[in-house]
Amino acid sequence: MPDRELRHMRRTELVEIILALKQSEDRLRAENAALSAQLQERQIHIENAGSIAQAALELNKVFEAAQAAADEYVASVLAANKNTDAAASALRAQAEAEAQQILAQAQTEAANLKARTQQQCDAETEAAARKRAQTEADCKAMLARTQQEIQQRRAAFDRRASELLDGYHSTEFLPEERAK
Repeated sequence: MPDRELRHMRRTELVEIILALKQSEDRLRAENAALSAQLQERQIHIENAGSIAQAALELNKVFEAAQAAADEYVASVLAANKNTDAAASALRAQAEAEAQQILAQAQTEAANLKARTQQQCDAETEAAARKRAQTEADCKAMLARTQQEIQQRRAAFDRRASELLDGYHSTEFLPEERAK
């Protein structure tokens, strides 16, 4: 508005225009502050974009290190599995050898026990045979003594019977018996 028009206006109109201008100025200042804030935010985003790219590179390095560590871990697990398999095979072979040794030892002990038992049986059989032979010899000796005793008793009986018969025959002619 030109200066002339302003001069012809009333005070209330001028106050209204001043107030409108003041509001417009406040609004523009607020808009300016908002735009400055947006500009500031965009600059932060741009700076962060550089930082994000750098962070991505750093994350890639971290991921590469993590992948290398994981690969190393997998390799060590595989090596440990191979070592475990080898150790298990060695233990299995050792256990089988020990089992064979125990079996051989048990068979040897069984054979020794069988031989000792056979020796004991043979010794007891021999002792029983000796005892039987001794018992048979004792029985024959007893039988011989018994037969000898029987013969002696029979001979004694025969002598006595002969004596009695002789005595009876000699008593036949006794006077007392004749009288009867």
